[in-house]
Amino acid sequence: MVKKYAKGYRAEYQLTHMLAGMGYMVIRAPRSGRIGLPSPDIIAAKQGRLLVIECKSREEAFTVPQEQMQELREWEEKAGAVPYIGWKISREGWRFLRLKDVSENKGNVGKAFAGEKGISINEL
Repeated sequence: MVKKYAKGYRAEYQLTHMLAGMGYMVIRAPRSGRIGLPSPDIIAAKQGRLLVIECKSREEAFTVPQEQMQELREWEEKAGAVPYIGWKISREGWRFLRLKDVSENKGNVGKAFAGEKGISINEL
């Protein structure tokens, strides 16, 4: 479990600094799922635009838990945030998936889906 947490931490840390380098003000919420409140992994703001990102760092396909998608929906509805699932694909880099697309796919995310629906960090 520690190794899995460390991998996720490194991915979140990397993304936080990438977004900061693009001019966003960024907050990383460590262990965000454990506080009992809707809290995405990363909150980024730039010129009035608010992004909330749930980060995943996996080699293979995965399913986003319904609870995490609901928390992102709350940020979208209550704060006007633009919600994304950010996937750091091993040896390929980051892809960002719109919450709407992931929800319509029942939370299932794989490489083909990310290739079709995902966007790059520059497209955020």
